[in-house]
Amino acid sequence: MLVNKIQQLQDMLSVIQLTYPEDAAMVLADTEKVVAYLPGQQIDLRVPVGAPLEKFKGTVSYIAFETGTVQREERGAEAFGVPYLSSAVPVIENGAVVGVIAAMVSTHRASALQDGAQELSSLVQEMTATSEEVTRSALGVTERLDELVGHSKAMVRDIESSFEILSSVKRIADQSHMLGLNAAIEAARAGEQGRGFGVVATEIRKLANDSHSLVQNIHSQLAGMKQAILQMDRSIQDIMGFSQHQGQAMQELSRAYEHVASTANELSNLK
Repeated sequence: MLVNKIQQLQDMLSVIQLTYPEDAAMVLADTEKVVAYLPGQQIDLRVPVGAPLEKFKGTVSYIAFETGTVQREERGAEAFGVPYLSSAVPVIENGAVVGVIAAMVSTHRASALQDGAQELSSLVQEMTATSEEVTRSALGVTERLDELVGHSKAMVRDIESSFEILSSVKRIADQSHMLGLNAAIEAARAGEQGRGFGVVATEIRKLANDSHSLVQNIHSQLAGMKQAILQMDRSIQDIMGFSQHQGQAMQELSRAYEHVASTANELSNLK
């Protein structure tokens, strides 16, 4: 005895249900009524076996039966507590539509994935904005440090110029000391008449000695300042290198965020 397609599908309906990776409810109808219904674990449309097909007008199952074409429709969780995709396929035998088989497949996981992807996309956008702000700050710090390096180099040049001035003052002090010494010798030779000149010569030598001491003191202080500035300059160079590296790292991180955001958008748009 030949078995028609509706009977074959009815016999295999539970096996067909197992082929779906997600939770699914199955409906099978002939030209008049529902001949089989299998609820899913979560999706249960409570379709009574024997219900007339006319009762399901407007559904994808009825449209597929009427038009003889495959129909699909996605619905949210408002009806049965979980979102699902309804697919209906006309059963054709000897060129005529003899029924319809429909599956209501849960899209809960896909919806959860899309929601998670949208949240991830929003979070990544915030992280991208933060990383861009950090990058701008790092670049701004680098610029300020570069200006500071320029100022420190200018200070070093000023100190070098001060050293030259101090060298000139030291030469003058040495010459004044020698002049005072020579004047003292001449005053001693002049005896009583050169006493007053000798006092002046002594003051010149004292002034020269004081100038020489002052020059040495200033030289020592400037040398210390120069070393401190050079040390500061080296520290600034290190900070600049770190800041530049940080800026580059943040730019790479921004590119990675963009890739994650792009992937998240693709996931959220999956249907």
